Amino acid sequence: MERRKHKGLAVVGFLFSLTAFVAHGLASYLPYWYGQSVGDDSYYGGLWQICSKRSGKVTCTKITSPWEDDKKWYVRTCQGLAMGASLLTFIGVIILIVKLCKGKEPGCASAYPVSRVLFFIGGLMIFGVTGVWSAYQIELIKENKMSAYWIEWSAGVLFIVSAILLAIRKYAPSDPYRNPTPVNPTTQIHLNMAPAAQPYMPPPVQAYPYMANQGFARY
Repeated sequence: MERRKHKGLAVVGFLFSLTAFVAHGLASYLPYWYGQSVGDDSYYGGLWQICSKRSGKVTCTKITSPWEDDKKWYVRTCQGLAMGASLLTFIGVIILIVKLCKGKEPGCASAYPVSRVLFFIGGLMIFGVTGVWSAYQIELIKENKMSAYWIEWSAGVLFIVSAILLAIRKYAPSDPYRNPTPVNPTTQIHLNMAPAAQPYMPPPVQAYPYMANQGFARY
């Protein structure tokens, strides 16, 4: 038996990681991490935008890159972690796609270990984003979390699950075309020296002289 990756687990892990990557990309950008309504007005925001809706008119203000000095440290930390998670998981998804398409190439042997490490680290970074963001915000924001926050948290869970699926290995029968069983040279020589089977031929009449003489004796 050969210890090799089960193709079904790899495909499921890829689907989970791809779903998590898309969810993380959307949730980290959307301004629906928290919201509050005051009369007819509403206020909501996220990592990169803060929006307000007054008298039916929506106004959004972009939060610039995490290297700006006019923002609080936890906002810059969350933005940096989100960007790092996007980069690492993107590389992991690309490596996994190449592995699934060209799995028999010699250079793809370490694709599964690299992808699962990237997904695991990316999932931890997303947990860091949601954890730091919810820990240091004011109570009003903590108590009014919206859908994008929970989608981001779910993306971290999916990345961790994908890493676990890629780490699972199952025993599967070896492929005779990929790993043929070596033949012992001594055994091969003996097989070549074995005499070939000869078809059965009845003996000639001369092999039975007594019966032949009895036939001639009648005349």
